[in-house]
Amino acid sequence: MTDAAYRGLGDIIVTARPFDEYLAMFDLSPEQVRAGPVLDCPAGASGFAAGVRAAGGDATAVDPEYAGPPERLVERALRDTEYGNRYVRENPGTYAWGFFRDADDHHARRAAAVRAFAADRAAHPGAYVAAALPALPFADGAFRLVVSSHLLFVYPDHFDYARHLAFATELVRVASGEARVFPLVDTTTQAWPLLDDLRADLAARGVASEVRPVPYEFIRGGDHMLVLGPS
Repeated sequence: MTDAAYRGLGDIIVTARPFDEYLAMFDLSPEQVRAGPVLDCPAGASGFAAGVRAAGGDATAVDPEYAGPPERLVERALRDTEYGNRYVRENPGTYAWGFFRDADDHHARRAAAVRAFAADRAAHPGAYVAAALPALPFADGAFRLVVSSHLLFVYPDHFDYARHLAFATELVRVASGEARVFPLVDTTTQAWPLLDDLRADLAARGVASEVRPVPYEFIRGGDHMLVLGPS
């Protein structure tokens, strides 16, 4: 799974994070996610959309992996969960324990998120849309809140500056309120060095930005999000 040309975790994996982890990563309350339509992009095999629905809200999940058979994605997500957990165990200095008790708890909660994802997708297939940044099939301002985790800034060897700018611009386009991006470090704990340039280019396009702390840290130093919205 890992390409030697890539740093840290390596190739892009399908992640599975539970609803409560999303709330912590993006500093959200259940009331906030119930307040209007929410988009998770890219969502992978996470349980966020399922949790939003269980809390009485409306959520759409987007990921290019949804184009394939659902059972194949679940199989891949479980494999990638194993791979990610192995990386955590092999690189203990990279991670802070607080949200997760230990590596066993990390594995159990991520695997449970895959199961929540699979059940919710089976029950609400229309809420899972096969698409990819930077071309989302939604109208301008279609979602009150957009969240995007572990793509921008996390895989700098995969996406150059132009792609980061295009991705961020598209997230803002489909948001009527805020677009929140987390984290601001990669899987080696390194901060993306072009964040100030990105914020300046977004400002020139009429997009306001703020780096905001969150009550969550797993990758060391990954305790801030980028909040984007109209200036």
